[in-house]
Amino acid sequence: MAWYDLSENKETMREYKARIKYDEIICKKAQSFNQIIDGELKNNIQYRIVTNQSFNAISVIEYLVNYYELSEVYIAVYRMNLQSVNKIKEIINSKNINVVILISSFFRGNKTYEKWAKELIMFSKNHPNASVTFSWNHAKVFLCKTKCNKHIVFEGSGNLSDNARIEQYMIEDNKKTYCFHKKWIDEVKNSKK
Repeated sequence: MAWYDLSENKETMREYKARIKYDEIICKKAQSFNQIIDGELKNNIQYRIVTNQSFNAISVIEYLVNYYELSEVYIAVYRMNLQSVNKIKEIINSKNINVVILISSFFRGNKTYEKWAKELIMFSKNHPNASVTFSWNHAKVFLCKTKCNKHIVFEGSGNLSDNARIEQYMIEDNKKTYCFHKKWIDEVKNSKK
């Protein structure tokens, strides 16, 4: 089956078990992140993290979804995994949040990654509040705007996939930085229409 065959697939028992395990891991990591931040993000304060633990932006998104009401999420990333895609789909479905995803074109046609790329494409076609754009992208940043008017920016070296390398991250509530990143992501997205 090619990546562009967009027929719906059912979750196998193995995939279900993997998703449940991943959800448990993400929940633990979100709790750890909450301890690092110590509650609510303060405006214009940068929190910097360096870690060699398996930790990615999905953990931070999980923390933010549990702590704030989000109105929009922008993600620019090179690589994801199927578990991260499923978590984003779950957030969109349960929270009705507008999500824009910019991901590397490399994975759209790569056989190794076609399943999660296919999932993103198929999901966005059926959900008006989800947008997926493929571009030659290596950026790793995500933005979350909250209903209480916070503009959260998370930048770093890690992708939305599992890894246990030394990674560096920065998170802040900063409207200017948020608008800067949102503008260039929108420009790339609009240039692909």
